[in-house]
Order: sequence, then structure tokens, then C-alpha cells
Amino acid sequence: MEHQTRWYGSLLAARKLAAGGIAVAGVVALTACGSSSKDSTSTSSAAATTAATTAAAAPDAPTAYDGPAKDLPTTFPAPTKQDKPLKIGYLQIYKALPTLAVQQAGAEARAKELGVELIVKDAQLNPQTQVSQFKQLLTQGVDAIVAYPVVPESLGPLLAQAKKAGVPVISTNARPDVTKPLPAGFAADLEAPLDHEAYSMAAHAAKVQPGAKFGVIGNAAPIAALKYMAEREKYWGERFGLKFVGQVDAKQDTAAGYGPAVNELLAKDSGIQQIWVYNDLVALTAATVVRSSGKSDVKIITNSGAQTPVLQAIKDGKIEMAYQLPWAEQGSQLIDGAYDLATGQHLPLPETTSLRGTVITKDNVDSAKPTE
Repeated sequence: MEHQTRWYGSLLAARKLAAGGIAVAGVVALTACGSSSKDSTSTSSAAATTAATTAAAAPDAPTAYDGPAKDLPTTFPAPTKQDKPLKIGYLQIYKALPTLAVQQAGAEARAKELGVELIVKDAQLNPQTQVSQFKQLLTQGVDAIVAYPVVPESLGPLLAQAKKAGVPVISTNARPDVTKPLPAGFAADLEAPLDHEAYSMAAHAAKVQPGAKFGVIGNAAPIAALKYMAEREKYWGERFGLKFVGQVDAKQDTAAGYGPAVNELLAKDSGIQQIWVYNDLVALTAATVVRSSGKSDVKIITNSGAQTPVLQAIKDGKIEMAYQLPWAEQGSQLIDGAYDLATGQHLPLPETTSLRGTVITKDNVDSAKPTE
């Protein structure tokens, strides 16, 4: 049972980090302003400006992001292409999720630029399958491995075997909280910027409605990423002077489960002004529920997404903002890190890199690019 719980948690964490889950495969998108580190930098600057405008209303509000990921680099060092051809294994967690397909496409494009033979294997959210695929990659003589782990603990013995064989392994999303140790055996990690997402949501929310009452929709499943995200949303919201009225967890990761959770949150405080959610379908469901409840002035803020329906909802004023990750660039960065490790360039690599996303609002939604 414990193993099944960990697996289910990883499955839903993958859903969240891929912006929407099996129930909404397709409700996700690329970064709104392209996929370059320049975009990520400009996003951080914009967030800092937003924070500064809110500081007067909330004395403790930061003038720039100062969370646990504040000093993390945004990219791995760009490697120099070597004459020797390399083979890199790519352990995909679930390509059926559109954002992860985009991430993989970014990895494939970068591998082609570097002359790398990329061997892709899709675990389809099955930890046993991923263990078997890891063994296959070692047998195939790869020079490095990129892994989005289904259950990081299940790879422990193979990580030790890879290290003994001189095959470095780079991960993505190996743990949600960067203050926690990276699981043993991974040489480096590209994190999902959960804390920066929560900060950006709070900064924008406080800018448009200083001192507003807000609530959070979470998920009842024991998902480390979502639990951490909800904690940080409350933390950042209160730091920006917003008033937290409570959290309601959806008991099912479906539209049928989201609706009752939104209604329950609305009932917690009749003066609630904002609802913060964790994926596109929750956001779209919440937007429908608040209007059917006669509370169309309640703003919906989502920490991931930007597929066509959400972009249209932002244009129509039904969703206030979405935080969009640069999925293709994430894939490219994973190959850069793996190539650096395999060729001994730029060592030691930073243990954790945090490639941040873009805040999408009515002001810039017309330039946003959905995944379709």
C-alpha cells in the first residue's frame, strides 16, 4: 500500500507539473514569450517590479523574489560540441501529457544540434517500467542519462550502478522543495520552480487587489509537490498582505471533483475575492462555478497552464492569470547538463538549476503560444 501511495503521488505530481493531468491532457502550453533564458530573466524583472508596487500595501512584501530558489542558476553551462559522438538516454515519465511532449521535443532538438544519439524510453507513469528501462539504457552503453523519475527511491540501486559504471544521471523534478537534499545518485537536477510560481501568483494577486481575501484549491491525494505548492501559496499570499481564508482539497482529480471543492471554498467566506488553483482544468472549472454562483467578480489565479481555453478565458476576463513554464527550453537544458557531465565540461555542475516561467495576464496574453 505504501508503494502504491508513493506511485499515485508521483503520478499526480507529474500531472500537476505537466499542468493538468490525464483528465486534461492537452490543457497546457509552452512559455508565452518563447523559450529562452532571456525570457526567464525578463519575467523575473517584471515580477520584481510587481512586488515593488505592492510593498506599500504590505510592509513585509519583498521587492524581489527572495525565496529558497533565489540564488539558483537559471541554466546549465552551454557545452562545447565534441568530436566524439555520444549516446544519452532519456527516461520520459509520460509523453502523453502535452507539456512533457514539448519538453521532450526540446531535448531532441538540442541533442541533434550537439550530434547526440538520444535514446528515449517512456515509462508511462509506471515505476517498474522505468526501472527496466534504466537497466536497458545501461546495457546499451549510454554516456549519460536524463531522468524524470516516477518514484525517485525506486531508482536508487540503479543510480549506484550507473555511478560505478561512470554514467552520470541528471534529473528533473526529483524533489519539490529545493531546501531538501537531492536524492542520492543524481548528479544535478532541473527543478520545477514551485516556490517562484507561488511568489509570482501572490505578487500579481496583491497588485490587482491589495489586501484581498484568497483561498486555495488543493488535492486530497498525498502529493508532495501539491502540498508544498499550497503551503508556499499561503506563505507568499500573506507576505504580500493578502488574507488567507482557507484551503479546500479536491477529492477527485477531475472536473467532477473540482466543482464541489470550489463551492466549498466559496462557502467558507462570503467575501472571498480570489481563488488560487493548481492546473488548467481546475481554473476553467472554478471560473464556471463562480459565475454560476453569481460571484463573477472572484478572480481565478492558476500556477500552471496556458493552453488555448485558458488563454481565451484570460482574454475574456474569466481567469486573472496563469504561470507558464518554458517546457521546450527545459528539455534543451537537460541535454546541456547531461552533455556537460558526459564530456567533463563546466564541472562541477550546479546541483540544482531553476528555469523560471512567465506570468500570463490580459496584458500579454495575445503573445502567448499554446502547445497545439
